[in-house]
Amino acid sequence: MSHNQKKVFWVIFITFCFGATASIYPQGAFDNIGIGGLIIMTAFYLIVAIFIKKYVRSNAKNIEKWFQK
Repeated sequence: MSHNQKKVFWVIFITFCFGATASIYPQGAFDNIGIGGLIIMTAFYLIVAIFIKKYVRSNAKNIEKWFQK
């Protein structure tokens, strides 16, 4: 992956993490979370990261266009 693709991946992934966490917080998802819940949540986030990475790699030409001057 190019430098620009890495930037886009991290922006999308971090935005997803904040958005997903912020959307489940008001529902009380973190009130009594245990180690099992943390593992499941982390696994879910990493699975989403795989799909984001595939998306970024498959749209390399479009991403490079975003960074042209």
